[in-house]
Amino acid sequence: MRRLVRSFAVASLVSAAPALAQQPAPAEAAAPVAAPEVARPMIVDEGQPPCAQDAREHGLPEGPVALGFVEADLSTGRRACPRTEAGLGARFGAIIDTPKFYGSLGVNGALFGSWALRPDTELFATLEAVSFNYTVNAVLSATQLTLGNMTLGATHAFLQRGGFISSVSGRLLLPTSLDVPGAHPVGGELGVSASWRPKGWLEVHGYLGGDVTSAFSRADPYTRLGGILLAGVQLKPTSWFAFVLDLNGRAGALTYFAPSAALRFRVAKLGIEIGATLPLAGTDRHDFIAAARFSWRID
Repeated sequence: MRRLVRSFAVASLVSAAPALAQQPAPAEAAAPVAAPEVARPMIVDEGQPPCAQDAREHGLPEGPVALGFVEADLSTGRRACPRTEAGLGARFGAIIDTPKFYGSLGVNGALFGSWALRPDTELFATLEAVSFNYTVNAVLSATQLTLGNMTLGATHAFLQRGGFISSVSGRLLLPTSLDVPGAHPVGGELGVSASWRPKGWLEVHGYLGGDVTSAFSRADPYTRLGGILLAGVQLKPTSWFAFVLDLNGRAGALTYFAPSAALRFRVAKLGIEIGATLPLAGTDRHDFIAAARFSWRID
């Protein structure tokens, strides 16, 4: 009998073995389930300055259009980004007042440059090395070729965040001009500039500043106070070309509201800017001002 029971038990285990093999293993013996992959955060190089440019566009001009209605580069705004460059430019302005029998043509040849002491600080200067003026009225005409105005200034970027940068700049007008016999203009300007680059092809800039000019002269120095507000945009479809449109407004002894436009090109580190402006309102008498600038990026 015992042998019969043992034989039955063994036969039962053998027949149940396939079913036991198909049963799932206990939870504690199951293979561990892979944890879901966690997306790694994007690493942002916060040390990269907002003014950094791609090497392909390193020489392209930037900031407001450099067209001025007064001495040298006063009241033209200033770019927010420091850089090292050297260049030369020519400016042509015309006043044609037929009802008052008056006309004036002025041509200035300028040397300019800047030196970035640090990524956030630069020194800059502009010298009107040649100043030519032709003036005519109902009875007289005069032609003059002299040394023009010179300015020295500095820019410091005090706020850099993401694609935004803001800088403070100041410049002095030195008494170098011989345009007016017996008078040497002097003055200064202080302002704040800003630049925002939401896209690689789009840059929005602005400038708010105030200035004062006078003269070393035996006659009335004609001290002049003024303020300028500028807002503009630069569209850059390629690394070698950009289009700039600015709106300039000035209040004070001399007033104007004038849009400015410029085409900018780059050939290697050579930057080219060709621009013009036309006053639409105010006391300034210019019919138009046009300029061309050529700059070589060094840093």
